[in-house]
Order: sequence, then C-alpha cells, then structure tokens
Amino acid sequence: MIYEIEKWVKERLFACQTCGQCILSNTSLICPMNCPKGLRNGPCGGTLDGKCEVIPEIDCVWTRIEKKRGESPGGIQLPFEPSLLNTASYVNLLTGRDKETRIPKQFIDSKHLAASSTLAKKMRDGQFVVTLEIASPRKSSGLKSVERIMERIAPHVDAVNTTTNAGGKPSLHSTESGEVVQAYGVESVIQFCGRDHEPEDFLNEVRKAMEMGFKNFLLLTGDWLPDVTCEVSQQSWFPMDSSQMIYLINRQLEEFRRDQGFVPYIGCAANPFSSPMQISVDRLAAKRHAGARFCQTQAVTHVPTFGDWYRRVRDGRENEPKLTIPSIPLVGSKKCFDILCNLPGVYVHPSLHRAVGADDFPESTLKWAFEIAEGVCELGAAGVHAMNFAMPPDLIDEFLVEVRNKANKARTQLMNVDA
Repeated sequence: MIYEIEKWVKERLFACQTCGQCILSNTSLICPMNCPKGLRNGPCGGTLDGKCEVIPEIDCVWTRIEKKRGESPGGIQLPFEPSLLNTASYVNLLTGRDKETRIPKQFIDSKHLAASSTLAKKMRDGQFVVTLEIASPRKSSGLKSVERIMERIAPHVDAVNTTTNAGGKPSLHSTESGEVVQAYGVESVIQFCGRDHEPEDFLNEVRKAMEMGFKNFLLLTGDWLPDVTCEVSQQSWFPMDSSQMIYLINRQLEEFRRDQGFVPYIGCAANPFSSPMQISVDRLAAKRHAGARFCQTQAVTHVPTFGDWYRRVRDGRENEPKLTIPSIPLVGSKKCFDILCNLPGVYVHPSLHRAVGADDFPESTLKWAFEIAEGVCELGAAGVHAMNFAMPPDLIDEFLVEVRNKANKARTQLMNVDA
C-alpha cells in the first residue's frame, strides 16, 4: 500500500522510476534514473549540446541536475541494489535497507600507492607517450590480424588499448587481444565497461586480468547496445557507471598490492566536446577523486576547443603530472568516416570533413592528424592516442613514427615560450 501511494505521488512530482533507493535529495529533486543508462553519478561522455546520448530528442537528465544544483555532493553513489527496485523508498529509508546505495561514499585518497606499470612511470616522469587502439576481433581466428599489426607497430608505441565489445557489438575480451600485444613486449591497456558487469563479477575479472600480468585498465561506462530499444527502462539500466568501477578498484588497491605484488594503473575517459563544458570538467575531476590516474579523451577534432577544456582541467593543478591523452582519429575510409560522424558523443569539426573530401585523401587526413597532434602537444598533453578508422597501414606507421618527433618539437617550443 505504501509503495503504491509513493509511486503514484512521486511519478507525478518527480517522474520517479521507483528504484527504491531514492537520491532525490542529492540531485535537486530531479530523478536521475530517467537517464536511459540509469547513471547515478553524472552524465556519460555522449552528451552533446546538453542532449541525451541515447535519446537525442530529450535533454540529458544529468545536465539538468548539474545546472540546477551547482556543486556536487563530493562523493560517489554506489551501484543500485537490484533487490530494492519497485519497493517503497520511504520504508527502505526507515529500515536502513537502502543506506549503502542512498548515502554517497566519501572518496578514498590512494595517492600514496603509486601505479606499477611502465606506462604509469613514463607519464609520471613527463615522457611523451604514444598509444594505439586495436579492436578485439569477434573470433579467435581474428587474433592473427592483431599479430600482424603488432609486428609492424610494436617498436613505435608505449601501450596498446584493446577494446571489448566496442559499440556494443560482441567481441573477444580485451584480455585475449591483450595477450597478443604483450607477447610483442608492449603493455596493453585492458578495457572494461560498466554496461557489461555486475560489481562482484567486475572485481573478479580485474583480479584475473592482473594474474595474467595486465597492469593498465581503462574503465568506461559503455555505449548503448545497438539491439536494445532506446527508452528509459529498469531492464536496460547499466549495472555500473565508470565512476563506480573506478571507486571499487581504488578501494581494493592495498589488497591488490598485497596479493598481486603491484598496483594497477586506473584510467578513465572524458569528452572535451561535451557541453556545457564545465560539467565535463567537473565529471573528470570526480573520476580523479574516485581514483582515476590517467584520462583518455574522446576523439579530438578541434584544438581550440580541446585547449579551452584542458586549461579548465589543469586549473589549480599546474604542478601535478600531466596525465591526459587526447585521442586522434586516423581516417582512411569514407565509410568509416561516416561511422565516426555517427558515434555517440563525437564532434567532427569541418576541417576533418574538408580533409576527407580532398583529392589526396587519405594523405590529407594524415596531415590533418599531425596538425591536431602538434596542437594538443603545444598545450601540454601527456601524449596521443591513435584511433584507426581504416587508415592504410603505411600511413598509420608514418603517424606513429613521426608523431613523437613532432611532439617533442612542439614541447620544446612550449618550454621556450614558458621560459
């Protein structure tokens, strides 16, 4: 009876989604569970112009929340408890059943635990790093293609990010491709998506990956699954978001160091082109406080916008290591360019459209990529991450070989200006 009354009232007042562990007091009385992904700690990286990634016709609920409340509570909401869905939140409040998931947890300071990977050490020391993204194949037979790529590029990269279920399409797990990468003496960055794992399962998978020798982890909320209806529904809520994944690993670091003998390097994603921009900046700061040690951005296609975002990210942190790696798309196919243009949260600047339409395409897009790389390096980025959109292998190799030289020249110019 209490549940039915509460449901009737709160649906009309707050568009309540009856999660049973209400956090309206932390979200300015706007129900965050109207996010199709069910996110409880802020917007995903797919928010452009304040619109929802999944249902672009509606405003992002978290953009509305952040605009209204101003400062965030300064903690982390744990993943929702499924057993409380469709129960009376007032009863759960009185009995304390919802305490774990209703009250934000304070961030845990783990700065004294230095990450153990080579990539972490290079970035802490201020070395310019070059990373490449390789999509995990759908079947084991596809690992041969990963081997062929590694034979070419191993000497030129500091790490390789192997994806898992990119774009929501099934693939081998990141660790399977990562084993091929490590066989060539290159560190792998293992990817996990909150969309795909319950909390306990996620931590078990991280432990397994660490036992396999993997030390770098990129934790993402995840894209919407292509075969799932775009709507707000309890059935499609993601088990976790990236902030929750980061927090869960961060509070296990002492245990990981004791059991595995090393501390993992925890990475997150950010989108400099999300708007309002300050919400993206604040979201990254929250992930950093939750335990993220490095950041890989969404595709960067316009240096001035990235520069505005990056200056805000670095404000007040000028003496701390630079740990942001901008992603640069290498476009060698017009079909793949169309895919890039339709990826959630990706802003494609007209300059890239012009490069794709040039007579000397894809050489023109390679030149464009170098210009973007030099631009972000002049701004002080920690490195670059190459995202391959069917660029011919010889042009990928040229980018990986030359970008480090160009970056060092750009950094030298930056140092001379600062001096």
